[in-house]
Amino acid sequence: MNKDDRKYFLVFVTNFKNENPYLREWLEYHLLVGIDHFYLYDQDGSDVAKSILGPYEDSGLITRHQWTKYDGTKYDGPTRFYQTNKNHLAFTHCAQHYGNQACWMMKIDVDEFLYPCGGDHSLVPRLKSLDRNEIKGIRIPRFNFGNNGHLTRPDKLVMESYTRREATASNYKEMANSKFLSNNKFCNSAHRWHYKLFRPGRFIRAEDVNGLRINHYYTKSLEEYQMRQNVSRGRGRDKARFLERNQGCNAVDDTGMLRFVPEIKQALLNQRRNQTLSVNME
Repeated sequence: MNKDDRKYFLVFVTNFKNENPYLREWLEYHLLVGIDHFYLYDQDGSDVAKSILGPYEDSGLITRHQWTKYDGTKYDGPTRFYQTNKNHLAFTHCAQHYGNQACWMMKIDVDEFLYPCGGDHSLVPRLKSLDRNEIKGIRIPRFNFGNNGHLTRPDKLVMESYTRREATASNYKEMANSKFLSNNKFCNSAHRWHYKLFRPGRFIRAEDVNGLRINHYYTKSLEEYQMRQNVSRGRGRDKARFLERNQGCNAVDDTGMLRFVPEIKQALLNQRRNQTLSVNME
């Protein structure tokens, strides 16, 4: 195992919009399993989002970039294959400005949870066992989770409300080793990175990944699907599209995430208490 002096070990790069009800759970879960820092590109622009993220930003856990400057431009909305949009511009910005800050960097969304399989509570040991002079990237398999029969939003955490998924992974996302990472300028993808040319190294393919996966809570309930899935105008929001996306995503009962629920609930309670205390002191 190779060691270097990077500031962080594992970081996320995330674009978000219309995710305010889910941000705290997503952040607290990933802090619990070993994410060191979050580079968040704020396409929401609301005071609510700023208020939610403020304590994490003040604690140095996140770096938030206001990313509404592309609204209404050619970079906004649906794009064709290999066409640049504001999400891709954010990934390029992060690679250029922060690529040397962390050992591992991953593109991931707020509806995606990086999950340590096999009962582990941390992602870090498996990653530290890898040779960073050899592995340039890890293609982590992603499983879509369905609506569990919910048509309206449950009054529970995402991870305890949605416990049924598709039988086999339908996609993957790439975690990049920063030693091999380029400035990502030539990669218009939310799933893959661009790497330095003529730098030998190999990928761990999705089918060969051991102990890591992504839980993708894309549809959730019909109510949530119709409220959230409006970032890209290319995504249908009607019930027919919801049923189409949900098809096959309730095939397997998977309750592995429930082992994190007590700790996440306590972390969220502590965070709310701290915020209340801070407001009262002011």
